Amino acid sequence: NDPGAIGPSGLMERDVVTDISNRLKVLLEAKGATVIMTRSGDTTSLELDGRATVANNNNADIFVSVHANASLSSAQNGTSVYYYAPLNSELASQRPQRRQLAQAVQDELVKELKLRDMGIFDNNFAVLRHTAMPSILVEVAFISNPVEEQLLADNSFRQRSAEAILAGISTYFVNN
Repeated sequence: NDPGAIGPSGLMERDVVTDISNRLKVLLEAKGATVIMTRSGDTTSLELDGRATVANNNNADIFVSVHANASLSSAQNGTSVYYYAPLNSELASQRPQRRQLAQAVQDELVKELKLRDMGIFDNNFAVLRHTAMPSILVEVAFISNPVEEQLLADNSFRQRSAEAILAGISTYFVNN
């Protein structure tokens, strides 16, 4: 029952990203995708590697984990996307696809949300490390930044976030 990061006004990451993820699910299903959610409410029985296991056991084409970033500095702002595929690992063969998925989603988020482009990063997060398919971790905006927290609280911003992630995913599949 981890709420994730909590913004200055009390907005909980869990609530924001569950809403964005549910909106994304609706959009993906409207395009014909089968979507498996590893969290749909306030709680989940899955640890981080368990979420990857669900994707692996269902032979998912991609894995997308949606988050709101946080920092000790309330001035930190922007959007970023993470992937993981070190050159000296079994994931190395997926490096181009993982990077392409991350870049496509990042490009669409920046274009749609008009937030600072922090870029894409290769980082060893459990949900990325344990997935057998191209996977990304999306940091939509900083919940610890008062301006971005207010954006994350806005239904229109959440919808635009989901639409931008969808556009990035669509671009990825067109090119792969």
